[in-house]
Amino acid sequence: MRGYQLVSAASADHQAEDARVSQGVFASDHTGYSGSGFVNYDNVTGGYVEWTFNSNAAATATLDLRYANGTAANRPMDIAVNGTVVSAGRAFDPTGSWDTWATSSLSVPLKSGTNTVRATATTSSGGPNVDKITVR
Repeated sequence: MRGYQLVSAASADHQAEDARVSQGVFASDHTGYSGSGFVNYDNVTGGYVEWTFNSNAAATATLDLRYANGTAANRPMDIAVNGTVVSAGRAFDPTGSWDTWATSSLSVPLKSGTNTVRATATTSSGGPNVDKITVR
């Protein structure tokens, strides 16, 4: 498990390899990711990737989560912000291959100061491969 990266601005990319990870591994064996790799969830319920960053003000922001799902099935996750689930069982549908990336976007509430975003797998198949989040 790596530590988290604390950044000064919320409007930025936050790579999965800089996040806190439970029940997943850092990998780079598929093409098309940004940064130095991505997180490959273990095939278990409850694995997560958690990013920590600062926001200069309380606001509603758009969260773009970039992922790949090379299976034929949805790999849903709960998305939580500051400990509160804001999207339960959010679908992360198949993307056609592990090398094909898609973006799932949602509006999230941020507070002024330190914020956390956690993407938690909700089935025994685990989550999709996660590349990064962009908060804007």
